[in-house]
Amino acid sequence: MAKDPVTESGEAQKKLGFFKRNQFVFSLLLPAILLGTGRGFTLPVLPLIAMGSGKDGFGVGVAGASLMVIAPMAGGVLSTLPTGYIIDRFGRRVTLIGSPLISSASAFMVFFASSYWEFLLYLTIGGVAQQMWQMSRLAAIADSVRSSERGRQITSMSSMQRIGNMVGPFLGGILGELVGLRVPFLVFGVLAALAVIPSYYLIKETAPTVLARRAGSKVVETDISWKTLLTRPVITLFAAQFAANIARGGVQGNGGTYFIFLTFAYGVGPAVLGTVMLGTGVVGIPIMMLSGQIMDRFGRKRQIVPAATMLGLGISFMAITAAMELPFAAFLAAFIWINIGISMMAGTMQTLGADIAPAEARGKFFGVNRLIAEAGSLTNPVTFGAMTALLAGGAGFAGAFGVMAAFAFVAANLVGFGLRETLRKDAPEPEKQASG
Repeated sequence: MAKDPVTESGEAQKKLGFFKRNQFVFSLLLPAILLGTGRGFTLPVLPLIAMGSGKDGFGVGVAGASLMVIAPMAGGVLSTLPTGYIIDRFGRRVTLIGSPLISSASAFMVFFASSYWEFLLYLTIGGVAQQMWQMSRLAAIADSVRSSERGRQITSMSSMQRIGNMVGPFLGGILGELVGLRVPFLVFGVLAALAVIPSYYLIKETAPTVLARRAGSKVVETDISWKTLLTRPVITLFAAQFAANIARGGVQGNGGTYFIFLTFAYGVGPAVLGTVMLGTGVVGIPIMMLSGQIMDRFGRKRQIVPAATMLGLGISFMAITAAMELPFAAFLAAFIWINIGISMMAGTMQTLGADIAPAEARGKFFGVNRLIAEAGSLTNPVTFGAMTALLAGGAGFAGAFGVMAAFAFVAANLVGFGLRETLRKDAPEPEKQASG
């Protein structure tokens, strides 16, 4: 029996209404979990690809493995300022749709890379795409969410990525061990391509200047030069952001330099790496969700200062573990401790930046802010690689972790003593933007 076209149309409208009512979930959170899961698939196999030989490996040492962590970070650093210009000039929507496509393409290229340097190049392109997506989503949230809700929205986003980084490595580690070390990159390519679909159909444009141009309104000219924007709170934020990212850059994707240490010091395989990520993710996700609630209710500083302090203490314990060559159980305890600190900090600096960023120049502001943040994150594995190249054995690892711990304490002090609270509970709700 043929269906009534009117009934079918009504059902379609109901489905469309459901997606529109849950636009934030499907337009940003769903792509976040797809991209996070896809990227998570690749994390436990990178150290093994660095160490291995044959068709899947390159047979490089610790320094060469560190470059695999550095490469996507370098791509992120290089793309910050251009991305800031793009999201102000052309809008948030174009980058939220285009960046997952670039991520997908880079993942497929990594799978087919025939040389170590080609492999690094494609990882770098993936880092460019990741930065584009992160900056445009942050600008979209800052455009359309009031101050008293930003913490929860941003930490929700971070939590979705963390779920992906938790589940992805566990499955990717098993897949890499059973099928091949490059196969997880194929999975990443497919998931990144799927992330384009909800973005294309549901993302709305939120950039004020772009919406004004489309509506034919005159754009009000304001002074957005750095002479005006570079106030004391902004300088302090940039310094704290740099220090915080030096401290936590080694936990990029819930692994990073710590997994290089784990691989070379304890000789574990990809399945163990994935399992460690899964366990720390289970611990961290509820803490991340609670972080947003605390920031929106009690303020940003009451979350950031204790989190950075705890992170510094955890990394200090990791330094002791490396220096004294303690057993795997000590590494696991230190890594869980560090990930609790990372989870407490998740989204906090981004929320602080969203509070301080000027509405008329959010792309410009986030471009420089993310450049500083990524430079800090990049400094982490660079320091790690340099220290382990200069100092043999546990001394090199301990020295690198000691530097990270010191910068965590610096970040806590800069935010604690250098910034006023930025939470504004009485701020008016941003005007709802028209669809792009």
